[in-house]
Amino acid sequence: MLQPPERRELERGGWRTTLDYRENHVRSLDGRLLRIEPIWIAVAERFDGHVSVASAEGSTAEEAWQNLWVEIDEARITTSYRVRVASR
Repeated sequence: MLQPPERRELERGGWRTTLDYRENHVRSLDGRLLRIEPIWIAVAERFDGHVSVASAEGSTAEEAWQNLWVEIDEARITTSYRVRVASR
């Protein structure tokens, strides 16, 4: 399997998904690096006459996808009804 099952299920349901990675560098007062905190951000968006967007974070990619599925399942989605779609 190339993708986690949560991501495949979202895409089958019409969601466009992306995954981003960033790191938080935690330093002491004198500037020494204490630790690096990985943060994965999963985002899903869909257009059904309006734009719906959900996002979630996790310390692993798999955790981010699972958290995103929970956000969508619990309807914690941002919806924009004023969207202009460009015609061809």
